[in-house]
Amino acid sequence: RSEIWRPSDTSGARRVRKFWPRFPKPGRPKSPHHRYDPSFTEHYTSAAGQDQQVWSALAEIGRQLQNLAAAHSQGHFAPSSPTPPVVVYPPDSLTVVELVNQFLLAKARAGRSDRYLRALRNSLSKFNTGRAHKPVIEVTVEEIEKWMRRPEWAARTQRGYVADVRTLFNFGVRRGLLKTNPAAGVELPVEDFDEIQIHSPDQAQAVLDFARRYDANICRALACRYFAGLRSCEAERMEEKCLGEKFIEVTVETAKGGRARRRRLVTIQPNLRAWLDLGGELPVRGSKSNVWRDFTAAMTRATGVPWHHNATRHSFCSYHLAQFQNAGKTALECGHSETMLFKHYRELVRPDVAAAFFEIRPKLTR
Repeated sequence: RSEIWRPSDTSGARRVRKFWPRFPKPGRPKSPHHRYDPSFTEHYTSAAGQDQQVWSALAEIGRQLQNLAAAHSQGHFAPSSPTPPVVVYPPDSLTVVELVNQFLLAKARAGRSDRYLRALRNSLSKFNTGRAHKPVIEVTVEEIEKWMRRPEWAARTQRGYVADVRTLFNFGVRRGLLKTNPAAGVELPVEDFDEIQIHSPDQAQAVLDFARRYDANICRALACRYFAGLRSCEAERMEEKCLGEKFIEVTVETAKGGRARRRRLVTIQPNLRAWLDLGGELPVRGSKSNVWRDFTAAMTRATGVPWHHNATRHSFCSYHLAQFQNAGKTALECGHSETMLFKHYRELVRPDVAAAFFEIRPKLTR
């Protein structure tokens, strides 16, 4: 089979079952309405022997063709062009799909996050298509470059997919399955960085005011995202016990679904304290995707503020750096490196605009 599925040896890897589709076991009916078919078991038990026979037959055909070409070359009727050698892969050659399965299973057993495993499986499934049973030793740099340059993929997507393929082949090299990494020689396309989307102080005020009327719990989570720079997955896992008087503690468990699973403390700014004093409770209850999808749709209709991916975190990073003029402090509270800060998160803002952002407070109500 060419699908990426769970290998038979899955001891200690129960958490990875959802990443591979299940197939019916040999000899077992798929449902009570299916009768037991002994030929089903016989087909699977004889599959290995049939495969060996096929490979032996192909090898014999290759030898006969080579002998025939040699005989013709010695006679008067030599072919005008040399006969290309017949390539017959041995039955024990490691295929692409087998390497992918070993790689994903090793990452899952190492405790990598579900988000990382899903991203790996997505990119490697695309690479696996059309070459699942091809031996990995036959994969070339030109083949990977041709696969990468699909017109529907942006330059950033191409770079990300090739990075995952490089990691796959590096795994094979470390395990002694390959001698070289064919993806290491791929020439990556130049990435065009899009403008970082942030909310202005007026837009952030409008979003929080609407959230205050919409749901107190969502308003509380949004305030932490705007003024503490929490990732969306961190805000979804944040509990009330992590909110102190002066700091928000982002524990390892809270950051479990994020890119960096490290404990950190984020200073509670005075305006964030004012929003937290309004009440509410974390985490937000309900289906996370449905809750936030319904809120953003209602908020956009009511306020007209566009909702961009990571707009709250991008806003915090940009305004925090402009307000405090300390890249190390901003990166530390955000939980990433300074390189990541300047590459993906920071948008240039004026200090007076940053000061206005950290003065956003709840409006008095009658």
